[in-house]
Amino acid sequence: MSWVRSRQGIFTVVALLILVIYPLVMPRFWVLSIGSYSIILGIAALSLVFMSGYGGMVSLAQAALAGFAAYMLALATLTPSTNATGSAIGFALPALVGAVVAVVLTTGLGALFGAISARSYGTYFLMLTLALAVGFFYIVLQNYDIFGGHIGFAGILGPTGQPRENPALFYYICLATAIAAYLGLRYIVRSQLGLTFQGVRDNPRRMAALGYRVAAHRIALFAIAGFVAGLSGVLGAWYRGNVSPGIVDLSRTIDVLIVAVIGGLGYPIGAFVGAVVFVLMDVFASSISLFGFRFDERFNTLIGVGFVVIVLVAPDGVVGLVNRAWQSATHRGGGRRRAVDPLAAEAGLLAAPVATTSIAPSDPAGDATPSNQ
Repeated sequence: MSWVRSRQGIFTVVALLILVIYPLVMPRFWVLSIGSYSIILGIAALSLVFMSGYGGMVSLAQAALAGFAAYMLALATLTPSTNATGSAIGFALPALVGAVVAVVLTTGLGALFGAISARSYGTYFLMLTLALAVGFFYIVLQNYDIFGGHIGFAGILGPTGQPRENPALFYYICLATAIAAYLGLRYIVRSQLGLTFQGVRDNPRRMAALGYRVAAHRIALFAIAGFVAGLSGVLGAWYRGNVSPGIVDLSRTIDVLIVAVIGGLGYPIGAFVGAVVFVLMDVFASSISLFGFRFDERFNTLIGVGFVVIVLVAPDGVVGLVNRAWQSATHRGGGRRRAVDPLAAEAGLLAAPVATTSIAPSDPAGDATPSNQ
């Protein structure tokens, strides 16, 4: 396996070099509208992939959490005299201080969402988080005193001013944030806390019998995911320069889910791969001409068809497809190998057998049945 790890290391170094050089050789549009926006969207999807992969919870509230962070940033950095929407709240804090406040508050909201939904599973959890997201949308849409109603807030500036003034610098801020979030989650899943998350995911009843507080761990996982979503919301507000209810509507909620599915719900790096694929389809679908038929007015149809094709060809996402091809090539080159859990493999961990029992993940209250080995 040493040659496999060396190749993975080389691939990682090459990928990082490409990401660093990217804004130096690409036009402004590609740096901001493709590169920076893909990273921002990928961070939001990363929070969903983390919850799904290590907690078994597919949340539809991540776009709402990111939007909440954007609104908190606006309220923290603007003043009542400059927001021009009738809101009487504004603290005129520096951009970075406002960002810290926004992310901390979003982490708290994530914990609150977790406390509300921690004892629900499967479809009930999915629908409950969707209800929370839709409820937040209508709150910001109708509340003029705090959230500015349907107008929202404009004039939000980051530490570097408008991103268009220095697109490369803003891109590097987004890239550094994404790398820090990714490595931070990798550190968590390699820790005892991460192993506990996976135990709660696989067999919550047995973990409760061992003395672990299952609901508390699910709340903690939701809070961590809220922190990551908050980073995306802050960067998104700096990227757009404004916030409005449109950033937390149902379509944005579905977009985050689509990005995670395209990249692969079982692969944290898939969040960014899926974001790049989604942004490219979203930006260029309207300019594609196929057999003389243009999709300028029906580009959403082309995006939908592309999504269906990806799901049919790669049920585990683009990264899952590449991973299967890589494993196949490795199998031919290195003989038989140990089975590797894709989540653990990406974190650099081999999936060692930690129990001799099996339970269906969709049956959190079921009895574990011993397996004969």
